[in-house]
Amino acid sequence: MRLFTVMIFLLLAMSFTSQAQDISILRNYPDCEFVTGEESAGLNLGVVAIDLNSRLGCVQNLEMTFNAASVPKIFIAAAYYDGVINGTVNNSGRLQFTRNYWMGGSNDCLREENIGTSYLYEELVEYMINCSDNSATWMLMDVIGWQRVNEYAQSLGIDGIGEIIPYSEVDRLKLTFVDETWASVPAGFASRFYRSGNTSGLLDYFSEIPSRPDRDQQLVMNQRYFDEYSYNTITPYAMAEFILLMRDYYLQNGTPEQWFVARGVFNVMLYTQRQYSTQAMPGEIYIGSKNGFDRGLLAEVNILFDDVVERVPSGMVLVLGQYESLSGGRNNSQLPNRFGDALNDAFFALSPQIRDVMYPNYRQPAAQRNAFLSSIVFNDQGSIQPCWSPFFNANFDSTLVPAMENCFNGIRPRVTYPVDQNVAFGMILRNLNFGDTRMTFLYTAPDNRQFSYQIDRQNVTMSGIYWFHPLDMAGQWQIDIYINLQHVHSESILAQG
Repeated sequence: MRLFTVMIFLLLAMSFTSQAQDISILRNYPDCEFVTGEESAGLNLGVVAIDLNSRLGCVQNLEMTFNAASVPKIFIAAAYYDGVINGTVNNSGRLQFTRNYWMGGSNDCLREENIGTSYLYEELVEYMINCSDNSATWMLMDVIGWQRVNEYAQSLGIDGIGEIIPYSEVDRLKLTFVDETWASVPAGFASRFYRSGNTSGLLDYFSEIPSRPDRDQQLVMNQRYFDEYSYNTITPYAMAEFILLMRDYYLQNGTPEQWFVARGVFNVMLYTQRQYSTQAMPGEIYIGSKNGFDRGLLAEVNILFDDVVERVPSGMVLVLGQYESLSGGRNNSQLPNRFGDALNDAFFALSPQIRDVMYPNYRQPAAQRNAFLSSIVFNDQGSIQPCWSPFFNANFDSTLVPAMENCFNGIRPRVTYPVDQNVAFGMILRNLNFGDTRMTFLYTAPDNRQFSYQIDRQNVTMSGIYWFHPLDMAGQWQIDIYINLQHVHSESILAQG
């Protein structure tokens, strides 16, 4: 985990001369008028997509309130850093992950096998943002104090931020629409039942084991929750105002304590993958993200950086989407969590439109030689992975990297692959000098769809990299690799049907 101390952050603070960004500029931007496709009929979109350097961009439904699911975790992170710098939270403190906090989600990072483990508060922040883990969020809110989290959000002076509650409470509130008995059931029990059907301990509260709500009941529960509660909601304007405020703080147009909060929020968001709405962003942009989803809604907050050293936000892409009703068909009731779901596909389709508004004259630079890139080889996943797997759990020990490189270099390169095969590459980096190295990988399909990924390497002198992506259509694919926002490699791959 990426641990830090207050003094290190304060000593490393840099002096910037940029002026504070005026929030009122948002009202001067044109309407985005984005097209999302027929499957998104009835979808309300809230958008702020602006390049703060060129001032190009657009906005949409600035004042509309959206359920934002996990997006308010950003405010919890800010409240945590505020508590650390002001002495109300001990950043070296620990909290044990107990059975009471276990929520049973299929994608959770804190799972049943982790019960009993004690976590540093800073680790919980990372799980909350990078993994969007709801148990870690609940634990961290208990550490900070629920009231204090909301007091911090309100202290920012930003209208349009709804009350923030743990997602275990959201699960319990939804279940009470089916049976009011759930109001007296511990939140952990309710979450495990709601998310995975776990019924352990419920006979202490019910005369018989309740039936898990079917899909139609879940739609009714969710619709009533959206209609009757305003927890964890946000307007696009409020979210943009928060980002500009944090940027202002980071430019030292505030107190050292405010700078510390902004630095913490930006740093922890930078360890998240690119979201669907930013897939088409240029490789010279690194992105800090947080998303949130529930049935019928998807929310993405992306902060753009064109310099990974100074890390002053150069723009933002905020896209909040919510269907007006969950009764309009199958598409608007999905849980959007993978490619192929209606909302993810809609946001993915928005991405090139967003890029064209913000960077209308963008041209990809030619690849240049980079001192970090020692060797790289492309092949199918089955050929590359055996070189990687023996070393994956070795924490990139420098003594193991040469053996990995020899293995990579022993693979015969190829440029032709069958459709539906995963194309992979193995890459070796040297001369990293224990720095914070950021990489972006762009896969461009023959129809110009772009799939992009971000990773980092820290505190090492050399490292191996392994990545793959499925070839889902015939034709020429382009793979471009950026290191610290410099274009360092480009490879053409031919997929044959």
